[in-house]
Amino acid sequence: MIYQHTIRLEDTDAAGVVYFARLLSICHYAYEAAIAEAGIDLAQILAEAKLAIPIVEAQIRFFAPLCLGDQITIEVVPSIMDANQFQVDYTIYTLAGKLAGDRPVSQASTHHVCINPKTRQRQPLTPPLTQWVGSPKSSAS
Repeated sequence: MIYQHTIRLEDTDAAGVVYFARLLSICHYAYEAAIAEAGIDLAQILAEAKLAIPIVEAQIRFFAPLCLGDQITIEVVPSIMDANQFQVDYTIYTLAGKLAGDRPVSQASTHHVCINPKTRQRQPLTPPLTQWVGSPKSSAS
């Protein structure tokens, strides 16, 4: 899934470059768009209070600065880790860079765990989430 975003003033720090935590927020927007595109109604899941999907780890690496007005594309690639957790990888390009085949300006990942929000115990991914993240990767090459 590809998500597009234009860097806004609110995304930048006093030096005029994207503040690191804002790019993680933008990646989260891309995650929400990817889930919706897969037909998963996150609002309904939260309203039913049977499943929560907290992020337990997030990482981001910057290779080049992003500034006000830059147009970016984010490639969103989910992968299953086991029955109750998955990872989402994000590759961020400037729009011109993506079209030119340039190196990404940033890469990020988020690690999600499915839990019962009442008991806070882990639980399996729902069938729609399992379908979205795909099959477990084989460790054999």
